[in-house]
Amino acid sequence: MLLLLLSGCGQLSNVRSFSTAYTSPQVGETARLRVVSDGMVRAVPGRNCLDWTSPGAGVMVSAQSGFTDRNGERLGMPGVAPRLVDAVSSELVIAANKPIALHFLAQQHYARQCFSTLTFVPRPGADYLLRATTAGACRIELDELRGSEGQLQAVGAPQTAKASMCNAMDNF
Repeated sequence: MLLLLLSGCGQLSNVRSFSTAYTSPQVGETARLRVVSDGMVRAVPGRNCLDWTSPGAGVMVSAQSGFTDRNGERLGMPGVAPRLVDAVSSELVIAANKPIALHFLAQQHYARQCFSTLTFVPRPGADYLLRATTAGACRIELDELRGSEGQLQAVGAPQTAKASMCNAMDNF
């Protein structure tokens, strides 16, 4: 009985994570993140694991209608977002010097589900590009961008790691 009750709590957190938009930080040092995806990207700021009850946690972008999202927001980042078939994009402020956990979820061909995670610590003032796609394979990729004559160039991936659930019971 206790297991059923606890697993229900995890499910409520998971449902909330689809209906709550990511909240950008209002104070402190920040970085910018351009998200391009043909699925859904959710974030948990201030954590290196997935905890959908954390303040600010929620959906960044969603290519599927019917979900909360922050699609199409622009911060004036130079350069053009990469083109992916059926993709959406947005530019969002993220906290710097604190971890952020990112979760990509999408439906691949033949009804297979695709999901991938990563976590990293953004540098203050830095610009990043996150590509989360099912094109070719299920993958989530992050690059730091640096300006050059009004354009942004990928200079390589910052140090990342896989993100897992903060609480094992949230998987149920």
